[in-house]
Amino acid sequence: MVPSIERRYVQGYEKFLEITNLGSPEQPNYVLFTGTKLPDTGKSWCSDCVEAEPFIETGFADAPQGTILLTVEVGNRAFWKDPNCPFRTNRCTRLKVLPTLVKWRTEKRLEGDQLLNSDLIEMLLSDVDAD
Repeated sequence: MVPSIERRYVQGYEKFLEITNLGSPEQPNYVLFTGTKLPDTGKSWCSDCVEAEPFIETGFADAPQGTILLTVEVGNRAFWKDPNCPFRTNRCTRLKVLPTLVKWRTEKRLEGDQLLNSDLIEMLLSDVDAD
């Protein structure tokens, strides 16, 4: 069975900018912002991110062919909690909470507890923009 989504991963703000500023047709459709995984556990320091992970996986299980999901690990807890964290202040991201799933280059996003609902995730994925 061919996976319908292509997964990409980056760590940190600079790497995130490198990928999203390329302007290539290979831009991600969706960007998931999450806390960085701890090397000793393999799980994010962000308990909300860990809790949401199975719901996100379920939501993306039937994603349309060609979907590109970029998972961005924002950094450690201290970096994220800084009010001047660039993920919080950048006009393209404007993050308030983790996890946050964004339909890239749109205003559409799911934040925090919304990501505990697979139906909401599927709705975000099935939303078709009228051109």
